Amino acid sequence: MSDNNIIKLDEVSPNYWVAKYRGNYGVYTIEIKTDGKKTTKFSCSCPSDYYHCKHIAMIESAIAKQIATNKKKSQNGKQDHFSQAKNLLKKASRKELYNFIVSQARSNKKLNDAILIQFANKASSSDISNPYSTIIRDTLNSVHVGQAEDYYEYEYDYGYDENNINLEPLDPILTTLKKLVEEKNYRDAILLCKAYIEEFAEWFRKIDKKFNQFIDDVIDLIFSEYYENPFRTLGDIVNVENSGVDLQELCDYCKNEIKNNKYKEPALFNEFNNLFMQVASKVNPDEFIKFQDELLSKVKDKDSDELEIILKRKIALYDHIDQPQKSLDIIETNLHIVSFRKKLVEKKIIEKKYAEAKKLINDVVQKNPNSDYFYEIDWRKLLLEIAQAEKDTPTIRKIAFTYIKRQFDTANFKIYKSTFSSKEWQKEFENLLTNYKKHIKNSNNAFNLLAAENKTEQLIELVEKHLTENLIYEYYKHFAAQFPAKTLLLFRKALDKYVKDNVGRSFYEYLAKQLKKMQKINGGNKVVQDMVEQYRILYKNRAALKDVLKQF
Repeated sequence: MSDNNIIKLDEVSPNYWVAKYRGNYGVYTIEIKTDGKKTTKFSCSCPSDYYHCKHIAMIESAIAKQIATNKKKSQNGKQDHFSQAKNLLKKASRKELYNFIVSQARSNKKLNDAILIQFANKASSSDISNPYSTIIRDTLNSVHVGQAEDYYEYEYDYGYDENNINLEPLDPILTTLKKLVEEKNYRDAILLCKAYIEEFAEWFRKIDKKFNQFIDDVIDLIFSEYYENPFRTLGDIVNVENSGVDLQELCDYCKNEIKNNKYKEPALFNEFNNLFMQVASKVNPDEFIKFQDELLSKVKDKDSDELEIILKRKIALYDHIDQPQKSLDIIETNLHIVSFRKKLVEKKIIEKKYAEAKKLINDVVQKNPNSDYFYEIDWRKLLLEIAQAEKDTPTIRKIAFTYIKRQFDTANFKIYKSTFSSKEWQKEFENLLTNYKKHIKNSNNAFNLLAAENKTEQLIELVEKHLTENLIYEYYKHFAAQFPAKTLLLFRKALDKYVKDNVGRSFYEYLAKQLKKMQKINGGNKVVQDMVEQYRILYKNRAALKDVLKQF
């Protein structure tokens, strides 16, 4: 991974960075938001299963370098073109500046849009009802949106990277919004937010209608920052003490506007509901509850996700205004909803009402004896928590074993082991190892068990018996210090076969990674040098391999 693979890195608005990175599986888009010192939000469209992926730290480093470079230039007193222009502008008359800006704006759309956004609040009420609406509408209409067929949904849902709809033209508008809030100009900030929300929803409805026959979730083509920001900003303004904002007017706006059909997209509708809840909780909670009850009356399937979402909104409001009993009433009257029953169980556990908690769990498990593993796993976890609180050893042992029977898990393994005496454990360990070895071709359970028990001799013997480059790479740390020569021998044997059977730069880079690990083992430098020389001779026609091996 190299900085050379960074195609683009821009601070699109203060403390909000967007990067394009050429990775192994295409071009990734990385977004990083900071508070000026540390990262507060990030995303990456790469296919990594890890959170967070390696690209986040790499882009953070690149951002730090760019900031440091800019700071250094400033400290050295280097005068760039902007500084020169700024000094010249100071000497120009007001009339000269006006004439120059007008002439430039005629042929420069970006400048023209920037002027409209910056000075929209100067428009009189007779000019336009909301001075920002036209600007935002025109900006959205200028966004290039290709043919729906071009936005291909990948077989694996790793994100759309280059296929995202590019809404960067909205960045100056969001920057203006942030500036208005910083200046405590809440009147104009609210006007801008309302215009943005309304125009974005209308624009999205058009492209959704165009695309939805090709793509299930068109909203996924858009970075969430571009539709969440105005809702979140309004929420922040609502929570400002003595802001002078008419909260009742804003509550009425939410109550009336949210019913518009253009907000039917779930992501937009949920954002609007969250805003409505925040405002209503300040002035009139009943308005929000009434609206949710209207939605509930239209739900026909009482087991649907829609019902659960609406009830969760009501619970969130009651929690927000500190009325826990009303939240509890909703939960207790809707225990057919799994998440509600689980929440009540957790409450009973906190209150140490273990018998009631177990009954709530057993009632649902007994009614669904054939439910799948993922459905039951939370109940088992809670039953295990109760058993540990009650020091119920047989139950602890039984449940912990269900977690490690098919797949070794360190945390539950330790719990399981704790229920045996030292004498009992030796026999149980052998039984568990025997069971794991029966499925050794399909899992690493036996290796993980031996590693957890520090059975180094048995582990190295098992690795040798089933030797692959992946096995030695994963477990060598457990025995390399005790058996360095044997470890290096196994490494060499595995890698000799690996380099013989695989061709391609990505394979060679993996080989180099393993060789570097070998070098850190006692005596590893000499073995690695011997291997590198051997590969250069045996595979002299593999140009990519020779290139990768130059680092040794």
